[in-house]
Amino acid sequence: MYESLAPVANDLTHLKATLASPMSDSLVKRATAALDATAKALADATQKAGADRERAELQILYRGFVAARRIVAHLHELQTHGQSPR
Repeated sequence: MYESLAPVANDLTHLKATLASPMSDSLVKRATAALDATAKALADATQKAGADRERAELQILYRGFVAARRIVAHLHELQTHGQSPR
């Protein structure tokens, strides 16, 4: 379910450096795609979950990955427009 995050783990771990990199456009695109893929895998798993508790926990994780994707994209947008993320 989290396989797509492995190739971008370093970029996400060192997000400040990733955003400041001359290659930030491609790095952020890769990272947000991995976060999207993980969210989709969680959504698919939610559909297959049998127990209400499992479904609720998967939904929480799904929302977290969607939020993480939005945050990374927003920080990149700020960096691109010359604003420093706080």
